[in-house]
Amino acid sequence: MLTRVGVNATRTRLSYFFANLEHECAGFALKGLTESLAYTPERMAEVWPNRFPGGAAAVRARFGTAPGWQLKAFDEIYGGRMGNRPGTHDGSTYIGRGGPQWTGRDGYRECEARTGVPAVNSPEAVSQLERQPEICAAFWDWKGLNAKADAGDFKGCVRLWNGGSNGLADRLHLMAGNDPIIARMASVDRILPVAKGMPGNPPTAKPPQDVVDAATAKERRLRTVATGAAGTTVAASAGHEGARQGTDAPTPLPPAAVAAVAGLTIALAIAATILLARKRAAVIANWF
Repeated sequence: MLTRVGVNATRTRLSYFFANLEHECAGFALKGLTESLAYTPERMAEVWPNRFPGGAAAVRARFGTAPGWQLKAFDEIYGGRMGNRPGTHDGSTYIGRGGPQWTGRDGYRECEARTGVPAVNSPEAVSQLERQPEICAAFWDWKGLNAKADAGDFKGCVRLWNGGSNGLADRLHLMAGNDPIIARMASVDRILPVAKGMPGNPPTAKPPQDVVDAATAKERRLRTVATGAAGTTVAASAGHEGARQGTDAPTPLPPAAVAAVAGLTIALAIAATILLARKRAAVIANWF
């Protein structure tokens, strides 16, 4: 399964893949590979301070303390998000499961489409241990994480995986916030030298063009926009005198203003080209 989505094509991809899995499911030691809903009011107020500015007291006032109050809380907090239907039990049903901690009805639907696991109607199937290779590979492919690994963008990989590097507001999982992930980032420089010493080689000596294109898509779009804007501004500057001749033409910008705008757009185009070159170099450097 890892081969099918290209996870094991390079050591960098494997390193990012397993580092993130380790943190998401505690190295597959998370009980039942399923997020625990055993929140205390204090913990819930800590995780969602904006929702409960009154702290634990506000949580108790909203959901009470009777057994199962956490289910009501999750149904409300995550209702209408990530494909969860408002006014249903989707919020407490489609919680984090499996190695990657798939979350939300939309996520489970995507998991089912990519793996054949009956995730929507049987959510617990996502936690089946024997299905984890394909479930983890499908998540990685869904998020398009090869491109982040190929560019050496570990932080970007984390952001796509769990929604950001701060807190748990946009993802359902019971890891102790994102702090362990952030702390792990400091050791990336130690991971890569070890990865380079692993046996095996990528399928090609250099990254194929489609790999480079996927990893540099944002930079190439930026360069296209900046180059187009620069060309338009320069053309406008060249036609400045001609525009002034037309009796019905609007009053043109002063030459100094046109020159300033032209200079800015050209600078942006140059900067975009430099960013693209750096990202391409990073992809080549991480293809090992």
